[in-house]
Amino acid sequence: MWLRTSDKVRLYDVEAGTGPTMIVLAHEGRSDICSSWFDYAPRLVGAGLRTLMFDFRGNGRSDTADRDKALRLDRDLAAAVAQARRAGARRVFLMGASLGGAAAVQNGASLRVDGIVSLSGTRIWPGFGINHYASLPRLRVPFLYIGATDDSNAPEREARDIFRRVGARDKRIVLYPGAQHGTQFVDDAPFARRTRALILAWLESRS
Repeated sequence: MWLRTSDKVRLYDVEAGTGPTMIVLAHEGRSDICSSWFDYAPRLVGAGLRTLMFDFRGNGRSDTADRDKALRLDRDLAAAVAQARRAGARRVFLMGASLGGAAAVQNGASLRVDGIVSLSGTRIWPGFGINHYASLPRLRVPFLYIGATDDSNAPEREARDIFRRVGARDKRIVLYPGAQHGTQFVDDAPFARRTRALILAWLESRS
């Protein structure tokens, strides 16, 4: 399918599954839905959840925006969440990996979602609103952060600082030893099976 953002950028998306709960999956930087989520999304569908995967502007099959709009990932997230609601989902969760996770945390307070899962999503490069803390206290929906203690792309100190600032009362941080990053946590890390079970239980208990 194709989505259209509020600033008229066309985004490619793939939806699958049935049921009242939909997981919107936001991919890593310099990536797309195929390389980020195609191994994990079928597991969510097999567990009775619906999924919506999309390519951020300038990635995958999505259109490239004008230069002054190239970094407006907030509008891409808003379009994906709105589509999930239009598709009839009663509960919508946003899950992002790396860049997608950072964008979800950064913009989650303005999105109509029932919870956010971030896999290594801490910093955002300049132009995306790098570590813009002002929005974090307003993020009140259930929040789950999964990261690694030695990940230089999502340092533990930074992850804990962002986690502390998130305003949700229902929030949890899980840090594994090692340097795994993003979708590795659900795909091929030594603890991937445990992480998938953790996420599924977290989603189901809030659906």
